[in-house]
Order: sequence, then C-alpha cells, then structure tokens
Amino acid sequence: MKLNKCNLYNNYYTKINCTKIYVDYPNRRVKIIDIDSISSETLKKIIDFSVDENLDKVICNCGMKSIEIFKEAGFKMEGEINGYFNGKDAFCMSYFLSNKRKISSNLHIEELLVQQCLGLKDTFTYDSNKNEYFIRDAEEKDIKEMVKLFSAVFSTYPSPVYNEEYLMETMNGNVLYKVADYNGKIVGIASADMDKDNLNAEITDCATYSDYRGKGILSNIIYSLELDLKKKGYITLYSLCRAVNPGINIVLSKHNYKFTGRLINNCNICGTFEDMNIWIKNISI
Repeated sequence: MKLNKCNLYNNYYTKINCTKIYVDYPNRRVKIIDIDSISSETLKKIIDFSVDENLDKVICNCGMKSIEIFKEAGFKMEGEINGYFNGKDAFCMSYFLSNKRKISSNLHIEELLVQQCLGLKDTFTYDSNKNEYFIRDAEEKDIKEMVKLFSAVFSTYPSPVYNEEYLMETMNGNVLYKVADYNGKIVGIASADMDKDNLNAEITDCATYSDYRGKGILSNIIYSLELDLKKKGYITLYSLCRAVNPGINIVLSKHNYKFTGRLINNCNICGTFEDMNIWIKNISI
C-alpha cells in the first residue's frame, strides 16, 4: 500500500545511492522502489543497511534488464508478475538475511492447495439474481465498519487497515475499496491498489465475516473490481495471498488468475510470518 502522511508503524522512505527504498518494520523487510540506477554497490549498501536495522528480507520487483545484477548480489527469484511494468514482466527478487526467514514451514500443504486450485481454473460465473447482498464502492461513511471487519478477520496485517485515518487517506488516493452490503451491514471487503504509472493493480485487503463465507461474496467483489479496472485501462492485475488459505486461492484460480510463484515468509499477517502466493491476470485482452 502507498502511504504518505499517515505513518502508524514508523515506516519510512529513504534513499541509498539515489535509490529509493521503503523501510518496513512490522514486516521486517526493505522494499527497493527505484530500480532505474540500481548497481551491485547499491545493493550491497542496502543489504548492509538492512542488517543494521535488524531486518531480515530485502525485496524488489525488477525488470529483465536488472535481473542479473540482483542474482549476482545473491538475490533469489521467487516468482514473477507478467505485465507489471506497462505490459512488461517484473521478477520478484528477494534477499534473505536469516536462515529462519528463508525456510517455509508449510510448503507441502501449500503445494497441494495450488494443485487443488488449478483444478478449478476459470470456472467463475456471475449471477446477480442469486445475491442477497450488493457490491458497491466503499465510501468514507463506511470506514468504521471496515475497521471492525478487518479487526475481526486479521489479528495482524501488513498494512494498518485497523486505522481510520489510513483507510481515509488510501481511499482518497490510489486504492479502490469495494464492499458487500447485506441489509445495510458491510460483510465483505476487497480493494485494488492501483499503480497508474505502470497500469497494474494489486487485488488485496480481502476480508469476509466468517458467518457470510461460502456465499460467493469475495468472488463477486473481485468481479466488480475487475470491471472497473478494465474500464480504467489497466493491463495487469495481481494478488499476493496467504498460501495456506484455501478460500482466496480458490477464488483467484476460478477467476482465471495464473499462479506464478511464492514469496516465502513475506509478511506479518494473522499473527505470524506467512508465505504469499502470487496470482496474476491480464485484463487488457
């Protein structure tokens, strides 16, 4: 998520050798933002900086022209996001600063889940007549209810979705939030974090109250997000979702997203560090 004045975790942007990075303490990582002038020397300084800050992962989405520089510096490619840069591919490069951080504890379960999801690929059909709820854009008046829902679903989350100021700022920025409204109550949420420069959007912040799961709510929110993003001219949609959670992985596969990798112990979510599966979809066709 893009965050400016509302900084609840003491995270911050800074530059090393003119390369912009994002220092992310709750997720114990550094994200390299600017790759235009990346070099081996700069990567070494970023790694040293991360050690000094007691962080244990460095991540970057880089283009083809930079991939060898990252590999030579010891980065591992964990996946790719096809079409991330205005239709050109991005490679998800990671550098691990601790052995614990680079070892997945649920890999076998996660692999079985992906295989299950692939068997359901491209099977979503939309039927508005079956819905007891309706999908709409979130508004500022919804924020208190959104915080309540996020707090009920996630004990920890990579971004501060429990904070009203954060949701207000992102809602008025580059994030399109949609909610499922059931008789005036918000029972489901998902969002699209839009990168207008690169014409990609991340499908994220997916949450549904447990009593309302299994009704197709998340599927229909994602369907509505896709329609809006296609109208806006976006090329690539992607989602980084919890690799151990069947629901969201199944939904994305049903919507014809393609599995393209897994980010090991990528973020602090639901009380621990978890692997995140990468799913991508081209909507420009």
